[in-house]
Amino acid sequence: MSENTILTRDQLCAMLNISDTSRQRLEKSDPNFPPKIKIGVRRVAYLRDDAYAWLLQQREDASKRRYVA
Repeated sequence: MSENTILTRDQLCAMLNISDTSRQRLEKSDPNFPPKIKIGVRRVAYLRDDAYAWLLQQREDASKRRYVA
């Protein structure tokens, strides 16, 4: 992906198919979760490329766990 589109919290949750509560939990517990970008006093956003990379990493990690005996 070469287009670095900015996503809102709702768009990020929709892209990752997670709830807002799960997003909050992942932000605190997963150091690889896409970082927030502060774009206003009370507004944050996320880069689509960061979210996509995190999603691919989750898929790869799940695949590795599935085949470990």
